[in-house]
Amino acid sequence: MTVSFPVVSDLSAIPVGDMPGDKVQISHDHLAKAEHIFPRLIELLSPELAAGHRPVVSVCGGSGVGKSETGSLLAYGLAQHGIGSYLLSGDNYPRRFPEANDAERLRVFRSAGLRGLVEAGGYDGHVRDLLAQLQADGADADPSQLGEHPWLAGYLRAGRAALADYLGTPAEIDFAELNAILADFHAGADTLMLKRMGRSDGQLWYDRVDLSAVRVMVVEWTHGNSDHLVGVDVPILLNSTPAETLAHRRARSRDGAVDSPFTTMVLELEQAKLAAAAHRAKIIVSRSGELLDFAEYQASMGLDLPGAGPMLNAYPDSLAGQLSGLVDVVRDPAVAGAFESAYLLPSVFNTDLDRGFSVIDYELSQTLVGPDDLPALAEAGIDLKLDFILNHASVLSPQFQDVLARGDRSPYVDFFIDWNKFWAGHGDLTEGGYLQPDDYLIKDMFFRKPGLPILMVRFPDGREVPYWNTFYQEVRYSQPDPQELMAAAGLQYGRAELLAARLATTLSAGGRPGDADFSGFEDVRDAVVDAVEARRRYLGQMDLNINSPLVWQFYADTLDKLAGYGAKIVRLDAFAYAPKAPGQRNFLNEPGTWEVLAKVKQLADARGLILLPEIHASYAEGIHELLAGKGFLTYDFFLPGLLIDAFESRDASTLKRWIGELLSKRIHTVNMLGCHDGIPLLDLGGLLPSARIESLIETVKGRGGYVKDLHGAKNIYYQVNATYYSALGESDARLLLARAIQLFMPGKPQVWYLDLFAGPNDHAAVERAGEGGHKEINRTNLSAAQIAEGLNRPVVTAQLDLLKFRNSFPAFGFDADCEVGQTGSEQLEITWRRQGATATLSADLAAESFRVHAVDAAGNEVWFG
Repeated sequence: MTVSFPVVSDLSAIPVGDMPGDKVQISHDHLAKAEHIFPRLIELLSPELAAGHRPVVSVCGGSGVGKSETGSLLAYGLAQHGIGSYLLSGDNYPRRFPEANDAERLRVFRSAGLRGLVEAGGYDGHVRDLLAQLQADGADADPSQLGEHPWLAGYLRAGRAALADYLGTPAEIDFAELNAILADFHAGADTLMLKRMGRSDGQLWYDRVDLSAVRVMVVEWTHGNSDHLVGVDVPILLNSTPAETLAHRRARSRDGAVDSPFTTMVLELEQAKLAAAAHRAKIIVSRSGELLDFAEYQASMGLDLPGAGPMLNAYPDSLAGQLSGLVDVVRDPAVAGAFESAYLLPSVFNTDLDRGFSVIDYELSQTLVGPDDLPALAEAGIDLKLDFILNHASVLSPQFQDVLARGDRSPYVDFFIDWNKFWAGHGDLTEGGYLQPDDYLIKDMFFRKPGLPILMVRFPDGREVPYWNTFYQEVRYSQPDPQELMAAAGLQYGRAELLAARLATTLSAGGRPGDADFSGFEDVRDAVVDAVEARRRYLGQMDLNINSPLVWQFYADTLDKLAGYGAKIVRLDAFAYAPKAPGQRNFLNEPGTWEVLAKVKQLADARGLILLPEIHASYAEGIHELLAGKGFLTYDFFLPGLLIDAFESRDASTLKRWIGELLSKRIHTVNMLGCHDGIPLLDLGGLLPSARIESLIETVKGRGGYVKDLHGAKNIYYQVNATYYSALGESDARLLLARAIQLFMPGKPQVWYLDLFAGPNDHAAVERAGEGGHKEINRTNLSAAQIAEGLNRPVVTAQLDLLKFRNSFPAFGFDADCEVGQTGSEQLEITWRRQGATATLSADLAAESFRVHAVDAAGNEVWFG
């Protein structure tokens, strides 16, 4: 029988909580919300009350959602139904008086920000004075200041991280006292001494409160669903967006400067903490009063998540030469049911270079993809993850080809970044025809190759125009035959034949036409050079101009196409290179990167797509946490190195700490062992000491891996290239243990096809690829015969058994509960619980063994190991 909320004739007569001076104004909107909550609350409380327990309900949410009002109404409703209740305000338990609270938060932010600035080496007298002025103006927490003050990035990053570690933690709040109160209430205490705190210094006292008739305690408090609060039985989350919260604070003007950048930062961090704990809430209520399940909450907050089942990762030709080979593999009885998703790398599209990461257009490859392949994957229950390269497009793209053909008359002339237009007024024109930017404007820029990142492009009128080109470029010349030189320069055949031979020698050696020997041909040099240059061809990846409306139309059209292919997840490759501004970093500049990402997310949300921004950065930089705080999936690039470190040291302590952070901060990840790129060991900076990272690099190199050096400089590593199987010493036991741990990690597990088949380093492929072919060590295409043979190997079948279990057993999911057991450093225990099912991994690093024990809701057991 459904229990309804009692009729209320006078809202002003509703008793309120115990926070002195709290302004509680109950409205009909609050009443409507309580009416929606109450039947579900009674349903959850009834078993506890029937068992003689004294349950605790918390009403939590951001500032302005109506916690005090809703909590008052729920306590009143319980009392009217004969269930004695008491409304306790958590705001009585901070370590500082409320009027001093913002000042302390600001001190934490500024102190840590200053330390971060000093440690980054960007602090001097000039910066000190600028920072002092920004602080005086209340603008030092404002990301929009980065355009004028790029050095502020380190200050903001360190200050924000410290503030996140302070807000809503025992450093700010006396959780111990509150936890003791809830424990005593649960234990049956008839009276309790409860704190009363006003807003100003000196307004502090205790009251002895009679709780003998109280069956339910209701706690109204922002942090009522916090990990630090112990003893809450029914957490209720009143949801609101940061914008809604800030609007309320402005209207209420409770703490002053409510629209300041610093307050905005605080609200964002508080919202992130509420979102991180939302999966524990037993009742979630929208601002309009609608009851939401967790998936609906995620969607309403722009935190839509994919399924957490395993994802197979491959190029379309990795398995038997075409995508149809991958289709056959996932349909094979030995594999069927192991995967929920497939990540098809971008050679699935019309591409030319970099194994697909230079996209001509996003039509499907007619060479590698058949018309039935994607429908067949959908029929097999496999959703897709596809790439979208935000920063660049191929030279062969129709847009760039139009620029080459029409020059300034092309509608796409500003679709790409004209280097000289970009730097106009910020440098000097060189003899080569490009602007050399002022040194102080490019000192913080990161260029992936020697020199400036430009490609000189010849327009139809003969002008050379420099375009921004971050990644690969190649200029090719076709060798002219004598007849062409006769037409271009009016030469006789004999002389044209001689000059053609000279040009062929120069061009074959990688030179340009003007470098050839024109002795005796000085009078025709310009005409010949012009004729050969006019026929030059290019390969490369040209940076897109995100200030062009046509680029944003291209983005929208591309996302439409990916959604039409059946994509669920869209990986944003090289997105952090896209925003550029003179004087700012050209990689992950702030706030430009986040502004672009927010706009792309709007486009993706409208198409039902989930974005996975790809970015490599050290743990110490905190970019993974920043992405998660903005509601994005993020890659767990730390797991591959942490596992190798744990195996080599027989110590899982750092890995356990990382798992704990993923859980406590609700960082939603896609994780992996190996992938199409190298093993990202340098990303571990801040998690592991530098000496241990260098030791891991040497270990993987010693097992046959390669290191890519940027700009030809030694010891500037971007990645370490090896198959994960070889990086583990080609040990079947280690690979199985690594896979088991990966499948019990928080997140969605991604499985590189060559790891599944325990593939060793392919040194022959590296040799065939020549210079720059180091990545081919981990990209061996498998024939149908090799696949069939592999599916009979014990190390492969054991992985598939684990993958099928992970994909089907109900204990796992982004909405599941996970905990790490208290074990010795050589052991790792991870337990998942969901829908009445439990799964536990017990791993022994010393023995290189593991055991999985799982029990479903019906009591059926599953064992591995």
